[in-house]
Amino acid sequence: MDIKIQLSDAVYQRLMTTGSRVQGTIGLVSPAEGNFNEHNKSVPAPGSRHMKLPHGRASVTDKQVRLTLRVGLDEVKVIPAQAIEEESRQAAGFVDEMLDMMIGY
Repeated sequence: MDIKIQLSDAVYQRLMTTGSRVQGTIGLVSPAEGNFNEHNKSVPAPGSRHMKLPHGRASVTDKQVRLTLRVGLDEVKVIPAQAIEEESRQAAGFVDEMLDMMIGY
């Protein structure tokens, strides 16, 4: 089966110059034609620092601090409230350390 795919100019140029892969989805317009939509990738801000946590991530930039946690309710031997409390404490220590180092907070 042959399918015609329509790419944006930017994606096509990147494929031709770098030869690297591009991740995305194909939305079929008809059984033999589709449009390619590249997946958006988040890129860390320049100068940002981050810490991986068992259930998330803490990050610090010169403009903001962010903490993201996601605890599955089906995880064995994990009490969500305790995981949030412990990982928040770890993140707070990391944030204090990074702010002292980055901007003398």
